[in-house]
Amino acid sequence: MKSKRFSKALPLVSLAVCVLALLIVSCAAPVEVKEPGSNLTDTFFSRSEDENGVVVEWSGFARGHQPGEGSAIKLVLHNGSQDVWQGSYCIQLLDRQSVAATLKRGEFSLQPGKDLGMQETIHFPDGLSEGAYGLALVIPGQLSIGETIQVGNETSSYGGTWPEPDCP
Repeated sequence: MKSKRFSKALPLVSLAVCVLALLIVSCAAPVEVKEPGSNLTDTFFSRSEDENGVVVEWSGFARGHQPGEGSAIKLVLHNGSQDVWQGSYCIQLLDRQSVAATLKRGEFSLQPGKDLGMQETIHFPDGLSEGAYGLALVIPGQLSIGETIQVGNETSSYGGTWPEPDCP
């Protein structure tokens, strides 16, 4: 009789262990992706919160991005509202006149009070000129967060405003 109970409980215990492992992995800070000899430096961090308790945070490197190469971006979404939060996001590269490229797209669904942490790798287009660019995280219809980043080894800065990102 005892082994019959154990065999019935085993799938439930296995499921609980898997869920716990996923929670631990998703809450842990991802390993910083920086290759030895990489030029990536100067991290950025931005946070935005709306009136409903929805929080978006992101971080990455501000300098040393190279055309044709990738860079890690960490995103954290927190649903502090009372409703399920479903939506999409995109990460766009802005030059001084327009959207230069959409680097990443994704979708999410979060229950009230839940967090979603993820690490995305964005790839910069081949042939991209060196200089300052805007990097925007957009959640259409809700918010956008922008940072100024540097592509290449040039050290010029840009103090102007970036065009509006347009993530359908």
